[in-house]
Amino acid sequence: MQIADALRLAIQHLNAGRTAEAAAVCARILEVQPANPVANALAARAARRSGDPARARRHVDAALAAAPDYPPARDLDAQLAADHEPVDVAERAYRRLLTLDPSSWSGWYDYGNLRQVRADDPASSVAPYRRALAVAPAEDRPAMNLATAALKLADTTAALAVCQGVLARQPSHIRANALAVTGLYDLGRAEEADRLVGWGSLIRTYELPLPAGYPDIAAFNRALAAAVRAHPNRRDDWDPTKRAIRGGALVTDVLKHDDPAIQGFARALAVVLDRYVKDLPAPATDPEHPHLRAIPAGYALDAWGNILGEGGHQSGHIHNLGWLSGVYYVEMPPAVQDDDPERAGWIEFNRPGYGIPDTGRATLRTLKPETGVLALFPSYVWHRTVPFTGGGERISIAFDLHPR
Repeated sequence: MQIADALRLAIQHLNAGRTAEAAAVCARILEVQPANPVANALAARAARRSGDPARARRHVDAALAAAPDYPPARDLDAQLAADHEPVDVAERAYRRLLTLDPSSWSGWYDYGNLRQVRADDPASSVAPYRRALAVAPAEDRPAMNLATAALKLADTTAALAVCQGVLARQPSHIRANALAVTGLYDLGRAEEADRLVGWGSLIRTYELPLPAGYPDIAAFNRALAAAVRAHPNRRDDWDPTKRAIRGGALVTDVLKHDDPAIQGFARALAVVLDRYVKDLPAPATDPEHPHLRAIPAGYALDAWGNILGEGGHQSGHIHNLGWLSGVYYVEMPPAVQDDDPERAGWIEFNRPGYGIPDTGRATLRTLKPETGVLALFPSYVWHRTVPFTGGGERISIAFDLHPR
């Protein structure tokens, strides 16, 4: 195989997610041409994707030694610096990249993220995001991060305008709707925001039908709690930058287990989800509503378990990949009480997360979690759990429903 053909094959493997195959092709090329900048850059991409930053760095350095102005290598150099180096080092890397290739929208976007997230300076992220959008006006990611930065800077009118631009193209865009809700509340347009949130019509609670083989829901929940605690996918360590859970343990792919209680829950959950869709207002009653206009004809389900101990909670977040999200309450600690003015362990809606300031203008809603009950809500609705003290565990199963 010629080198050019091998490089094309490596690119095809990377684009298809076949990281190991791409790395193997690059390794064969580099046996023949160790300094090949394209092969080194592709090998660095594969190494970074497989979680080997040291190997990625070696390949990037080799690519830059052979071709200092090769943009893909400069891009990877900046990404690796953003992941592992001090902010000032990463910033210099991005400046080199963007001087070399000012038409790289992804470079401007990543540079904006560096300034907003790692440098905690949303004001200095605005210009890079705007440059990214000038190059690629239809890209959602810089638009959404620009809107987030604007909300952090109290430039609510600008944030809402950016969201409306995205929603004009994608009316059911989850993050654009979430940020728009926050913007509407902040601008005193609570009636519009409340319509999007849909408390009581789109946010609903249901009792789980009792799965077969259990005398009552309490017995079922005891079996389900034991299954969640002992689940083979339980993880007591997780990346807090990728999960809203704070403290406690996480169970990924919780339904992918043959335990009878978990399979009984999956069957009962399907019944409730079908009921929710049937109970929704007819789309014709509000044809422009982003949740109603996106009701899926068929859906797939992602689910995970959350085990929270004292002080554990979920920070404010949304579910970017869902249409409908929800949570089933399996076990509650003693601190969850009806008359608690602090609402310890309760779920709260509409307070923004992701570092967006709470202006106090949103219509906050709280719901006391009760074992045997599901809470369902549009995936763009902000929600969090209030921390609790006093011992015990708060066990729940959360899930996203998204179009198949």
